Amino acid sequence: MIPFNCATVHVAAVAANAILVYPNPFSTSIFIVINNASQISKSEMRIYNVLGAEVMNAVITKQITTLKADHLASGIYFYKVISNNKTIQSGRLVSQQ
Repeated sequence: MIPFNCATVHVAAVAANAILVYPNPFSTSIFIVINNASQISKSEMRIYNVLGAEVMNAVITKQITTLKADHLASGIYFYKVISNNKTIQSGRLVSQQ
């Protein structure tokens, strides 16, 4: 069993630096929410297909950014959120067109 205070500290640390990418699966739009405002400057999101080819690249300029993704075919994609030339988050997205 995890002590209550350890779990609370862990959750608070994750929430403060969280980048939310949703919905997943997506159909026409992807939303990116960056909780740490200092990470917005010079940030971008890159999306890759399963072969590793970049299919989308967007600059993140606001705390909540909406990306139009209706041109992406159904399937699995991978993303990276990059800030100051460092990957700060990566993950997998599923398109349901």
